[in-house]
Amino acid sequence: MAYPRRESIAVPHAVAVLSTTRGSGATLLTAAAGLLIDDAVGRVGQSVILMDADIDGGGLTALTRSWNATSEARVDGLLGFAEGRVELAGRPVSRCLRHAYTGAEPRQDMVLFPLGPGDKPGERLPTDGTLEEIVGTAVDRLVELGGCLIVDCGDSRTQVTLEVCRRVEHIILVGQLGPEGGGETERLRSWLADRGLGSKVIGWVCNSPSGEQSCTGAPVGVDTPLMRLPYDRPAAATVALGRLPDGTSPLLLALCAHLRELWPDVLNDGAMGAR
Repeated sequence: MAYPRRESIAVPHAVAVLSTTRGSGATLLTAAAGLLIDDAVGRVGQSVILMDADIDGGGLTALTRSWNATSEARVDGLLGFAEGRVELAGRPVSRCLRHAYTGAEPRQDMVLFPLGPGDKPGERLPTDGTLEEIVGTAVDRLVELGGCLIVDCGDSRTQVTLEVCRRVEHIILVGQLGPEGGGETERLRSWLADRGLGSKVIGWVCNSPSGEQSCTGAPVGVDTPLMRLPYDRPAAATVALGRLPDGTSPLLLALCAHLRELWPDVLNDGAMGAR
């Protein structure tokens, strides 16, 4: 796929993805965007970091469990970062990362920060009131690595979610169609605004993960969608394996077009579209 040339190459961003309800497609969006950015600019040194901060659901951890990813840490991800009694300010995060190897070639610039391998969501995480600090510090450390950080927060409305949102640059909401979906999206936006985070919300993604409806109109009471992602079952299955869908995928084509419009420099590899 060709990517347009821009003034700056591979500009990183830190984004939290929040879904209105379970099953809205936030995890698929997180993983697909990560694979797309890695494909576009991984060759020029841009890293992509996918973090799971959905303590209740662990969707990204579950989705990427089948990916061929390796880590030198005994317990990686958030569980590894929370392990032991080490001062958070001095805790390195690199040892808790899983480097992803998807398809025939290793994706050296793509890493995962899951809750932890083989664990149920939230299992063995701290219960002494330090979880919010641990998650927030983990986000800060990942931002310091300088890559495109995409954090899947799921549909949780917790202090952990707020801690992530306070530390990233942008927030994207993922909502479904129809009056009920519009109401959920607006309630989530209001929940964030009431906590001083409304200015970070750059928009909502109109998604139809079930394929029962098409993204033809905005939900009642909600602004024009930031993105409209079509239902694409083959693409979802491919992403679940850790591979980028081919260039004919409606999901990939729509996501690529929206990312180029939203953050033109994110997909710029400096090659004027040549591969």
